[in-house]
Amino acid sequence: MAEEIFPSSYKCDCGHECHFFENTIRDMEQMSKNKTVRLRDSVDDEHVIIFLNEKAREILCPTLGKCIIISQE
Repeated sequence: MAEEIFPSSYKCDCGHECHFFENTIRDMEQMSKNKTVRLRDSVDDEHVIIFLNEKAREILCPTLGKCIIISQE
């Protein structure tokens, strides 16, 4: 299971870590109230964080596919 590293990072099952600014994550959570929102990191092996219902739900990994995120709250 992929994991959320509070407050604004995520670790994929493949070991890749995605780091974002806290404000970016807050904005994505707010935007995901009514629709699915995607946040991409900017490295070559691009991972995509999927937000739904104000939470990060999964990571789309280029090597493993979908990885469900477990929260550390």
